[in-house]
Amino acid sequence: MSLFAIEIEKTYLRWRTYIGFAVILVAVILLEVIIKLNEPQMARAFSGGLSADFIISGHILNAWVITAFVMNSLYIHVPFLIALVAGDMVSSEATSGTLRFMLIRPPSRSKIISAKFLAMLFYTATLIIFFGILCVGIGLMLFGGGELIKVQPGMPHIVVLPARLAASQTGLAFIAAIISMSVVGALAFLFSTLVDNSIGPIIGSIAVVIISFILGNLPFEFTESLRPYLFTTYMGIWQLLLDNPVDWPMVLKYALALLGYDTVFFMVAYYVFVRKDIKS
Repeated sequence: MSLFAIEIEKTYLRWRTYIGFAVILVAVILLEVIIKLNEPQMARAFSGGLSADFIISGHILNAWVITAFVMNSLYIHVPFLIALVAGDMVSSEATSGTLRFMLIRPPSRSKIISAKFLAMLFYTATLIIFFGILCVGIGLMLFGGGELIKVQPGMPHIVVLPARLAASQTGLAFIAAIISMSVVGALAFLFSTLVDNSIGPIIGSIAVVIISFILGNLPFEFTESLRPYLFTTYMGIWQLLLDNPVDWPMVLKYALALLGYDTVFFMVAYYVFVRKDIKS
């Protein structure tokens, strides 16, 4: 069995791995059922006053509109679930003493840390894919399909995605969300290599995410100059893929920035782990 397969097995044997899946399951079901039970009121809220300027026929609420709403609602919460597992990848084994046992066997430190990082990325991808399947599946059952209509906040126009594009671009949005959330996982993973307990990396990575979000949204000249250097600036990449037309150069810019942060966080974690003095 490869090191990657072993790390995947160890990750999915930990009970905390399934907290994220359980939270997303409950949250998505509750949100979509509540919206369904209050459909008339929610439809008026989603239309955002469009009825004053447009004639709207049929149902404005459908699986794609609801999925975009749920993604936006849980945008700040999912990083907590990613950090809960990623921050435990290395530190938990250092605490239990199994890491020292692993290092006396043939696989090198570089292979071990690489396998753990890939396992973290795999967990992130599976969690977001589960999120996507759940949102779309329940949405189609409760609301059916249709066009994705989105009012741009602070913008004098709306976005309308035809039904033939809504499914494919929603799928691309979830792929972009995987890239976005992988940065949070990589940050928590880096912190996990620095200490021998799991609480520090989890709290530390979430604190960095929250502070970065706050700094990125403050309307001051100094914070605006910091915005291009904050990884949270690019975490909304998935929202770009729900536009019509899609600004592909901007999507590429955001994706490269996020992948760059992934690479930097991994390289620092790699350096720390290879030189780390494992004493227990």
